[in-house]
Amino acid sequence: MIHLTFFQSVIADFLNIAEIIIIYRFLTNSFTIKIMVVDFLVSLFITSIPTLIASLYILFVVIYLWLFDRIGAHTYIVLNNIFAMFVGVIMSSLFDLVDHYTYALFLQGKSNIFILGWLIPFNDLLVTIIFGIIVIKLIRPRLTWFIVNFPRPVRLWKITSIYFLLYIWLTVVAEKDGIANEYAPLMLIMYLIIIFVGGIGFVSFIRSNAKAQRQQQLINSYRNQIETAQKVNAQYEDFRRERHDMKNMLLSVQGYIRDHNDEKANQLLSAFLQTNIDGKNYEGIDKSLSRLNISGLRNLIKEKAYRIVEQEIPLAIEVNAKIDSLPGSEVKTARIIGILLDNAIEATSNQKRPYIQIALLRHDEENYELVVANSLEKTLDLNKAMKFEHSEKENHQGIGLSNITQLVDNDDRYSFSAEVKEKVIIMTCFIQGK
Repeated sequence: MIHLTFFQSVIADFLNIAEIIIIYRFLTNSFTIKIMVVDFLVSLFITSIPTLIASLYILFVVIYLWLFDRIGAHTYIVLNNIFAMFVGVIMSSLFDLVDHYTYALFLQGKSNIFILGWLIPFNDLLVTIIFGIIVIKLIRPRLTWFIVNFPRPVRLWKITSIYFLLYIWLTVVAEKDGIANEYAPLMLIMYLIIIFVGGIGFVSFIRSNAKAQRQQQLINSYRNQIETAQKVNAQYEDFRRERHDMKNMLLSVQGYIRDHNDEKANQLLSAFLQTNIDGKNYEGIDKSLSRLNISGLRNLIKEKAYRIVEQEIPLAIEVNAKIDSLPGSEVKTARIIGILLDNAIEATSNQKRPYIQIALLRHDEENYELVVANSLEKTLDLNKAMKFEHSEKENHQGIGLSNITQLVDNDDRYSFSAEVKEKVIIMTCFIQGK
């Protein structure tokens, strides 16, 4: 049995309790001045508890740390309680080891115990400093992954509690029966076995749960892939139905045209497109497009322009010369114009001060320029906007600028560029003959 003066014994017990709590605070990264004051007072209180069995102090410390988190409604109360039990067992075992050999080497049989006795709390403090550095530098940084993946490991807490209570029981029995000092090496070996077995169980728990999480992630990924495939199939079926309906509608229109029944063809198209150009009259738009003598493109731009005006978005249209035809595919040109105008309408629909400008410029018989410009309120990363499948629209729905780059790629008759100047995006498509 280790004999110290009363004052040395009290100081040693107090420091052991305080050092265990400090290591726990370092481990959980909850060390503040306010908490340190509370921990200091609680350490004094636990030291003053009348008990002849110092091993129970560890149990009191773990209960205090649990109550502290409970009162503060800490999110990781289960995890912190596991950490508290681990710290208590490891630090208490280290203290027992250091105290035993310090006493055996320097104090046993010495008469000046009131001086040499201070080696025990000093060596305990030295062990705490070394272990604290290990906790801060090596252990705590590796706990983030564990905390994120196991925020409430109740099963691990139950296993840890069993080992912790077994450790307390062994230390209490050894101290009560007076064999703690006589069989100190044997007791320390038993403690190390408990720590080793507990550590193996801890690692095994992490590995098994990590494996279960990986399997669940694979299952979730597989389910997401199935859901995505089902959505794609549904969209494909919708597309097939729409394509079938469009084909039937076009066949009907073709029949009316062959019969020279333009009125019926126009009515059918208006019903299908849910538009009625004939019922609208915007003289400014019609006049601006009067030089464009390509009926299909003029009709497309008119319809988009009417939508813009109806949304009270300021619009300017310019056709600088008479245009009877354009190089390239009229279908491709129509798709490009439609995408640019739809993007402009979408971008300006919720702006406070919107405007759109459309220009179709003829430079000579082989070179034409289509320009669509619209105001911007938010910054736009053009490099990102031009990437495949990117759209600035809500939920990434709709057609983006990348679709135009796909249309003009590998076609020498078309080239496309876009630039942002002073909160205005200017999109230009050059059309040229060979």
